Amino acid sequence: MDINQAVSNLYYSEKLSTRQVARQLNIHPNTVRKILHKHYFGTRNSSEAYMLRSTDTYSQKLSATQTGELNSGSKLTSDQVLKIRGLYLAMLNSGYKKSEAQYELADQFRVKRPTISDIVLGRTWKHLD
Repeated sequence: MDINQAVSNLYYSEKLSTRQVARQLNIHPNTVRKILHKHYFGTRNSSEAYMLRSTDTYSQKLSATQTGELNSGSKLTSDQVLKIRGLYLAMLNSGYKKSEAQYELADQFRVKRPTISDIVLGRTWKHLD
């Protein structure tokens, strides 16, 4: 299968976005768009794209691909998060106040205190419970 057919199949049949197609084929998203416009029917209009992004299936796929270390904005690894949780409990048992422990861990792992709070309260990194 040549690159044009692969782009067409992934975009039109599999309903992937141009970025997802580009990532799978290891090419630039602009190349995907150029192929679609030159050889096929072009890209989806905004209302079609919105309809694809507003389904439960899309939300589940997005959630699975953006969880934990897979999130491009993640500054911590799964191992660090588990270590933070363990250290936090140990610090509380040794007499630290909650906020003191959170500030100490934030400095140690070079993140902000609310990030530590969200981790230890289970608001983020829920998949590691």
